[in-house]
Amino acid sequence: MTPEQEVARKKQLVSAAKALLSLQVGVGIGCVRINKFLHWLSLQDDPRYQIFKQFLAATAGLPLGNERLRWAYAALLECDAKLATIEADFRPRILGACIDIIGTYG
Repeated sequence: MTPEQEVARKKQLVSAAKALLSLQVGVGIGCVRINKFLHWLSLQDDPRYQIFKQFLAATAGLPLGNERLRWAYAALLECDAKLATIEADFRPRILGACIDIIGTYG
């Protein structure tokens, strides 16, 4: 990765963290985006940011983003109850990690 690419990806990481923190995107999509940028920057194993990977592991099999449009209504409602519980558990740590990203790379 060139230095210019690294700078651009760090800006994208900060932008994704800001979008999640400001509730412009949901927790699920925000974690997907942030985890992608962490991987591109080789930061996926940084202990400060493990929460994003943990959230995605906890929600594996649950519909996030546009995938939700393909689910049957009854199944979606059932999954939403599980997703809401998981999000409530992870939210404080995810928001804290977003603040750290913005402070470190913003």
